[in-house]
Amino acid sequence: MRSKNRKKLLFYVLTFILVSTTLAGCSSNKDSVATINRELTVEEKVEDFEYMYKTLEENYPFFKVNERVNRINWLANKDEYKKRIKETRNDEEFANELNMILCELNNDHTHLLSKDAFDSYYKLYAYKADKYNKPWGKVLDNKKVKARYNFTEKNLEELKNENYLQNSKPAFKSDIIIPNDVAYIKVKQMDGFRIEEDGVEIRKFLESIKDYPKLIVDIRGNGGGSDYYWVKNIVQPLINKPLSVDYYLFAKGGEDSQKFYKARKMNLKDISTLDENLIHKFPEEISTDFKYYKLSTDKIKPKNPVGFKGKIYLLVNSGVYSSSESFASFAKGSGFATLVGGRTGGDGIGIDPLLFSLPNSGLVVRYSSLLCLNPDYTINEEVQTTPDIELSPFSPVDHKYDKCIQYVINDEI
Repeated sequence: MRSKNRKKLLFYVLTFILVSTTLAGCSSNKDSVATINRELTVEEKVEDFEYMYKTLEENYPFFKVNERVNRINWLANKDEYKKRIKETRNDEEFANELNMILCELNNDHTHLLSKDAFDSYYKLYAYKADKYNKPWGKVLDNKKVKARYNFTEKNLEELKNENYLQNSKPAFKSDIIIPNDVAYIKVKQMDGFRIEEDGVEIRKFLESIKDYPKLIVDIRGNGGGSDYYWVKNIVQPLINKPLSVDYYLFAKGGEDSQKFYKARKMNLKDISTLDENLIHKFPEEISTDFKYYKLSTDKIKPKNPVGFKGKIYLLVNSGVYSSSESFASFAKGSGFATLVGGRTGGDGIGIDPLLFSLPNSGLVVRYSSLLCLNPDYTINEEVQTTPDIELSPFSPVDHKYDKCIQYVINDEI
């Protein structure tokens, strides 16, 4: 996962989104993080809430999106949220209530870090952390944070085992739908711990079907992972020339986020330097709520291509999120594949969600910080990626009843 080409792949990073944690982020978490001996006072809980509110107010990019899509004015609900915090009777209730308040932002990257996921995040960001991950690691490698999440020397020793937390099963499966005509590969998760291992087997499969006229890549229900997975294992072996897509990314400019952007060498520019005619094409909140921007060119070059010259179809649905969303967006914007199925889940372009800890409890908040525009200047988090061919994305076991696969079979090329 630590590549020498990491700078070049800055905007493919979203280094390792923990899918199960992300999707379960808004459930009432019974895996208590109330591990510090002394319970928080009401005043300490309120102080933590105020800190969280202020940090998000200054850095979180999707308040207006939430108002339009879900009719929730999160910032205006401050007094109600504070009242709910004051009514919690212990640290466990406090953590659960905080998470439920975050859930009202309706963003799966924004939630409290759960205890059962802490080891994985620590392994990714803090254990042998490099300079690109240093701000994330610093949040996690904090005495109060580790006490809250009951992270001990024993946990640290376990991280020395390279196979600890690694999935032993491949994150993909391959099949032949019609011999010499339609090949199929299902990617269940962009598993950042299996990039190289799965890559060997994926390449063997791609080499075996390189003369097929049609290849289906099915990422329906794939909630994310590492962008490296799809870049290295799917796109680079299949393309014969460089492909690229331009994206505008916007940041609010709050103090908390700056160290993260600096670590990833984002080199943000002041929004005042944008052409006014261009700004008028953007959503209204860009000019009122955001301070910095970056025009990012995501460019992928072939690497040992297998020589595939057929047509690629990418099957998508609303379960496509995070780094899988970045794959769908890139595939459509660059012409890498024809997207078939349903609208995706969004919020997959930029860098890893940021982290900050609360001063009294040591609880860690994870949140999205960048607003990205699709190539048509719509907000990716709001409208996601629309497939080229919109069909029922339902994925039955028998492909004979799968409308997306049947479309590919019958498509005349």
